[in-house]
Amino acid sequence: MTDTERMMLKFGAAAWNRWRERHPDLVISLDGEKFDGMILTGINFARVSLRGASMHATNLMNADLRQADLTGADLTEADLISANLEGAILHGAILREADLLGASLLNARYGEGDLKDALHVP
Repeated sequence: MTDTERMMLKFGAAAWNRWRERHPDLVISLDGEKFDGMILTGINFARVSLRGASMHATNLMNADLRQADLTGADLTEADLISANLEGAILHGAILREADLLGASLLNARYGEGDLKDALHVP
């Protein structure tokens, strides 16, 4: 993660989303980053690489995760209510006890992941 990305995330989802709107073509890699317990409601992580990221108990309600690469990410107990995961890559992702109520998984690609006790799986 770059210093700019770190700073934008520190200021929250609204600041991050404004920054993303100004830089729509920027390739962003947040691989292996730790977001445990953060409130990222409505964050725009579309097309962001989050491979191996730790998002344990993270609030991602209404998040835009379209085409995000969540390979091997830990989303245990994450709040993914109404999140858009269309086209996301979820190979090996851990979604134990994650809440997926109203989440869109259209064309999401997953395999060898862990959905044990996940709630409201579409």
